[in-house]
Amino acid sequence: ATPSPKQRALFAELNSRAASKAIKVPDFAGAAKYAENGITFLHEGCWEAQYSLSLSLYETAVLSHFSSLSGDRDVLTKRINAVFEHAKDFSDLFKTHCVWIKLLSMKDLTKAIAESLHALERLGEPLDLTHIDSHKSRDELIKRRDQFAGDRKKKFLSSNRLSDENKARVMKIYSSLIVYYHQQKSFLGSYIGCQMIKMSMDHGHCEHSVFGAAAFACSLVNILDDIDEGSDWGGTALSLMNMYDKEVLMPSIHGSLYGIVFIWKEPIQATLEPLARGIRLSYATGNVEFAMVNTIYYAARSFNCGKNIRVLTTEVEALARQHRNNFGSDASSDTPVYSPLLQFYLTPLYNVLRVLAGENDDQSPTSEEEETSFPLDRVKLVNNDDILKVAVKTDQLACFHTILSYETAKAFMCRDMEKARKCTDLYFDKFATKDLRLMYTAIYNVFYEGLVSFYFTRLTGEENCRTRAENAYTQMREWSFRSDWNFENKLLLIEAELYYTLNNYDKASICYEASIKSAREHKFIHEEAIANELAGNFFYETGHFLKAESFYAHSIKCFKKW
Repeated sequence: ATPSPKQRALFAELNSRAASKAIKVPDFAGAAKYAENGITFLHEGCWEAQYSLSLSLYETAVLSHFSSLSGDRDVLTKRINAVFEHAKDFSDLFKTHCVWIKLLSMKDLTKAIAESLHALERLGEPLDLTHIDSHKSRDELIKRRDQFAGDRKKKFLSSNRLSDENKARVMKIYSSLIVYYHQQKSFLGSYIGCQMIKMSMDHGHCEHSVFGAAAFACSLVNILDDIDEGSDWGGTALSLMNMYDKEVLMPSIHGSLYGIVFIWKEPIQATLEPLARGIRLSYATGNVEFAMVNTIYYAARSFNCGKNIRVLTTEVEALARQHRNNFGSDASSDTPVYSPLLQFYLTPLYNVLRVLAGENDDQSPTSEEEETSFPLDRVKLVNNDDILKVAVKTDQLACFHTILSYETAKAFMCRDMEKARKCTDLYFDKFATKDLRLMYTAIYNVFYEGLVSFYFTRLTGEENCRTRAENAYTQMREWSFRSDWNFENKLLLIEAELYYTLNNYDKASICYEASIKSAREHKFIHEEAIANELAGNFFYETGHFLKAESFYAHSIKCFKKW
């Protein structure tokens, strides 16, 4: 029997309640099912006769389709368009509008930023950034840092909670803008972070203030190179997070702090579990943006700390399969919207891992099994050189920097010194010699810059190589004061190469052995292997053949274990 209008309204309401409860679990696939069922029971003129119920069902459908890996992108687009057409005001449209901007950011970051700024105007809180240059942004950052230096951060934690819903919406837009500007490597993200700190102090803090504090910490590290204050603000963000729904906030907070801030002081291995948890909670809570961020940092840090290659390869394959849906297609052109995570970050690392595991350096699948283990069919470019060219052409500096780090390590470990030099030259030209206003996590670029430059100093006697090598040594020495765990073995190895170059063989010998011991104690097995190999080279070249053989044997043992 066909349900009566009264029954249809009841069924729609019950499905709406079920969808809302499923969202809170969260169970986005279930929420989408309930929301779509509810929509089928709505009357033809539902947006007039059942406005609140219709808005609730459509909003839930939008959020659940977007957040679920199995969400229907075509249906999502239809539901977004319906809300845009029928919402009575911007406050009713706001939640759907935020999802629409997130979708837009996957295809056109510049337009997503423009629409976010327009949203602030519609909220009555316009943000004019046309007069903000890097100097003004830096001045604002210093002003806020000094305002809350030391124990004065407690004022931030003890402030009242934000009660103005419109201000809370503004803070949400600010959070998204910081992410988008960070992707563009723009200083404007740091300026907006300062505005979030100011608004939280003036009007009270909210859940978005937690991300504001974390972003502020990142800016202190990335722009001011103030690792101590950045770390303190990171701790403040974690404390504030405990006042809100931690599981919802962890993806963005862990991705920011453990990916950018805490690595300078805490053992790099200690950042892996928080980042892994950020990945799990990102998918559980539908936070697509920070699923990417946490995955990028987790994969890079796992490689950097020397995680077993086969274990990491399996993890990268699993992460790629988890993220293999390509965000659907552009409705206007039916062109696939590929995942930047899969194309620009996981594929390059997967290629490098295959080479280091002893496979052919052709960066293409060699068997049917490999072809299905990593979704190379879901990327446009397979070869790292091609991906690197696109990154340079499109000015994707973060991607370019990441791939360059992997390729430099691979070339050096495979003793392709010309390729290693080419990679370090690219890094030097693109990053080290330019005022980018933002600092990248360049630990490993600087490490290999030192090793490669000292090698070519001895080989060619070029003064430029010597200068670059000595600069790398100075930089690593500065970092080592922050964390013996992360930097001591690297500094000692560069120092050994320095003394070798200066023909101070006694000190070189001491530093090689100290670097090996430090790498072993701090669990960097791949760097223990490198140090043993370079020590073997040193002793061989200085006529100590039996000693060289011992170091070579231990290097092989470490590489095999890795």
